[in-house]
Amino acid sequence: MSTARAWELPWDMQTVPHAVIDVIRGCNITCRTCCNDPVTETKALADIEAELDQLLRLRKLSSIALMGGEVLMHPEALDIVRLVKGRGLHVEVCTNGVLLDEAKAAALVDAGADVVYLHIEQGQGRPDLATDAGPDDVAALRAEKAALSAAAGLDVGLSMTAFSERSPELLDIVRFALHDPHVNWLLVTLYRDVQGLERVDGDLYEGMRGSSRVEIERYRSRYLDNARIAAFLDEELGLVPFGKLGSQRDPDDLRWLSYMVATSDIGPATVHHALGPSLFERGALWLLWRMQGRFPMYQAQGAFQLRVQLLLNSILGGRLLANLGFLLRTLFSPRMRTKRLLFQNPAALEPDGSVVHCRCCPAAVLKDGRLIPVCIMDRINPPSEAPSA
Repeated sequence: MSTARAWELPWDMQTVPHAVIDVIRGCNITCRTCCNDPVTETKALADIEAELDQLLRLRKLSSIALMGGEVLMHPEALDIVRLVKGRGLHVEVCTNGVLLDEAKAAALVDAGADVVYLHIEQGQGRPDLATDAGPDDVAALRAEKAALSAAAGLDVGLSMTAFSERSPELLDIVRFALHDPHVNWLLVTLYRDVQGLERVDGDLYEGMRGSSRVEIERYRSRYLDNARIAAFLDEELGLVPFGKLGSQRDPDDLRWLSYMVATSDIGPATVHHALGPSLFERGALWLLWRMQGRFPMYQAQGAFQLRVQLLLNSILGGRLLANLGFLLRTLFSPRMRTKRLLFQNPAALEPDGSVVHCRCCPAAVLKDGRLIPVCIMDRINPPSEAPSA
């Protein structure tokens, strides 16, 4: 199945169900791919509440991701989670995990957090990994933090930055996400040297323009894209994409690619099977929209629900023989999970100076009252002041 068969998700700028709140600048580790300016700022709870209210006016949200900096460094992190949860939203906490222990994980659950995304990868300078840490050390730390998070009752995701579809780190983390019993989400951001961008003007509504410190075609030619990711995952793991978003200009420009993968334990081995989209998912999403007035972003786990989905997906246009074969193979397996893999291609500069980005940008954040992609928030110029009378 090619990416053309993936479902172009039916969101627009108002109905996209997700957004981001940037709660703190400043971090307790260093990352080779950090897109943030080296500033330290702790946003006040009142300002976060004002941003949340504005986001709810702009979008029919079902979930919010809390990002930084390191979110758990915020002295009112738990109050922020309670604030978002109090608006009836699912809460995702993005963290490097350094401050995440059993007590903190339990406190996040008590406050209302649903998902914790762990950013643990090679190339980081962090106190819980040696400077010469290898892939096995990174995997062990991921497993430790994922297990304690899941034990507290959190759903668990991983995040990383990919430089190449052929990099061992990418294949390692995809396999880890598919096989680890506690991890259900994976967010992979394709690398962009956003520090190479000059300041950008505009927002998601009026469009954005900017310039680069390097020649644009050279800037663009170095970067990975989701078409290569899709071909690689199909070749290596037999995965086919479920959903996609194009850019604001071109629906075939794969800015956002998602996979829905069923996994099951058979003896000591974990087997996986990627679902293709069908009329069942389209109908279920339409029904939820009609009932709730918003699209879902987060879904809870359930072996029974997954088996039903595999069956109905088969009947209504999904991968009929592959689905049924997987169901038969895992008929007596006591454990089945749905893994969701997301690959996002950050905003980038076009030769004409315009900025191309995901259509409706699910990872949008407010800055100075304007909605912009979180990946370039530190490249955005502040709005010009009105001339004095």
